[in-house]
Amino acid sequence: MTQVDGGRRLRFDAPLERSLVHRHAADEVFVTDHVALDDGRFAVAARLPSAHRYFNDDPVPSAYVDPMLLLECSRQAGTLVAHRHLGVPADTAFLIAEWSIALDGEPAHPHPGTGSDELTMVIEVRDPKRRGESLLGATLVTELYLAGRRAASSTVVAGYPSRAGYESFRTRRRSSVAPLSDTMPPRVGGTPADGRRAGRALEENVVLSTVRRAGGRTVADLDVPVAHPVFYDHPLDHVPATALLEAARQAALSAIAPETVEESGGMAGPWRVSALSARFGRFVELDSPTEVSARVEQDGHSRSVRVLFEQDGATACDCEVTVREPSKAPVSAAPAGGL
Repeated sequence: MTQVDGGRRLRFDAPLERSLVHRHAADEVFVTDHVALDDGRFAVAARLPSAHRYFNDDPVPSAYVDPMLLLECSRQAGTLVAHRHLGVPADTAFLIAEWSIALDGEPAHPHPGTGSDELTMVIEVRDPKRRGESLLGATLVTELYLAGRRAASSTVVAGYPSRAGYESFRTRRRSSVAPLSDTMPPRVGGTPADGRRAGRALEENVVLSTVRRAGGRTVADLDVPVAHPVFYDHPLDHVPATALLEAARQAALSAIAPETVEESGGMAGPWRVSALSARFGRFVELDSPTEVSARVEQDGHSRSVRVLFEQDGATACDCEVTVREPSKAPVSAAPAGGL
């Protein structure tokens, strides 16, 4: 157990109920406990998996925590807090307008049994928007501590419409009912991106296809497998934000791969993503092609890559990905302690 402000203890021994974090598969639930702090903040515990076909998938043996795993833990924590502490009903749709994560250095990959896999997240709710007793939206700022050392910070701007309101809005916006992911073809098609260049070892985790160069950009087709156990843990009527951020990561690494491919034996390392941020302007539909383009905007030991998602002639999502060369050794996790 880990002590947080006010002497409260968080447990890490068992995952919480799946519905609290919008997951259907029990082994995809990482949060284990939660508590309200005295100053209006909330603390949430999670245990990181030691092995996972997506979150631990890397073509280069890595000693570092996948930022997408930390992002997913912050998503689960924010969803849990919304339901258990902010009064958001179970049948509410969760929408994301902006989402970002920035790593503090290079947190080490956890080792089971040492406490280094214990993640504590402290969430501050900012700018809540209410109608009567109903929470319509808020900004959640999360600090993530791995084994007592701050590993990252994440911010999400979220909306909480009713399920009926969400479905009505989706149908009006499309002028039709949006299809669900489990009714769509397994893949868009085309030649899958080279996973070594995109930072993935398993083709099932590659979400880009038909990669090409055009006008100083790296361009690809979005191709998220609709049976993916993380992105589509349950049927959805759009491409989820987590899949878009993974696609942005892969596009950014693919954009810089020609300059590092020889140094890394044909693989995307040693470059690592240290920060991602995204603004979501509209839903990315399942039944329309989406072009992903990446352009390197800042060069050097740390590089900034802008990634755009274009669908039906409009920008649906605008991302910035920061990549950098890691140090020779990962930052060691400190012993668990108070925050």
